[in-house]
Amino acid sequence: MSTASAQLESVANRLQLPSDYFSRFGGLQPVISNTEGYGVRYFPLPFSQDIRLSVVRAPTYVDVGLTTRVNDTSFAIGRFYNTPTFEITRNPYKGLQFGGVVRGNGGLSNFSGGYAFTLLQDRVRVLNNVGVAYKGDKAAPYSQSEISAGYGRAFGKFNTYVAATGRYYLFPMQQEGQASVDLYAAVNVSPVKGLLLEASHFERFVTGSVFIPDFGVGRYEGSTLSATYRLSAGWPSSTLGLGAVRTRVSRDWTNDYTYVHGDLFLRTDLLPAMVGPSIGYRFGPGNTEGAWLISLVALPK
Repeated sequence: MSTASAQLESVANRLQLPSDYFSRFGGLQPVISNTEGYGVRYFPLPFSQDIRLSVVRAPTYVDVGLTTRVNDTSFAIGRFYNTPTFEITRNPYKGLQFGGVVRGNGGLSNFSGGYAFTLLQDRVRVLNNVGVAYKGDKAAPYSQSEISAGYGRAFGKFNTYVAATGRYYLFPMQQEGQASVDLYAAVNVSPVKGLLLEASHFERFVTGSVFIPDFGVGRYEGSTLSATYRLSAGWPSSTLGLGAVRTRVSRDWTNDYTYVHGDLFLRTDLLPAMVGPSIGYRFGPGNTEGAWLISLVALPK
């Protein structure tokens, strides 16, 4: 155990906090952005059960809610995207699946159950669910069928990963259905110590339609490139210093947007993650005016 970890555990014991309390902050998502709003997602509360608080005020919605996960079952209660929500969802990687979501203000509510199993040493997952969905004055039974697979392999210094997911939503009473296929490929390489280069591409193909639009998805294609350089320790001090720098370029081919970001990450032994400011710019299609993007970002150590 590192000196910093021992100190944090000692503080947790003195304050009668769970011994793993400070490590939970690795999942914290600060939201400080001129486009996404201000607040925090998944702030850990000081209970033995890992309960997270989210409070975010964005330009078009407000989130205030609690979430937790117990034995492959997720619970959520609060106001998410301006909609009162209560959710219980059991979704282990394989085995019995069930869930229920109740939303107010005419939002989508649904109840479903099914089963998932795996093939080829858990590399392929097959899921089948049936359920009933409600949206406004619409109500309909539906079925969901999904198969997903992923595979990773190293070629020298290059690490590659490919994945595919096919899904089909069927609304039998309305004789409507939508099929979609997601394809994902990623590669990373570390040519020198501390430097990581990453590239990924995602595509979604869609055909058909669904009776309740919330279940539908659209065609999408996007690519990302990033370069991250990590210092071996905080500079000039491990107490508080520069931990990493990162450049990101994202391309939304479907909507013709390009995003460029520059990130600085500050490192301290007292936190399980590095955080810092991000400044970016969004280039729009055609003569659309661009926009500056300012936010706070986080990166695991």
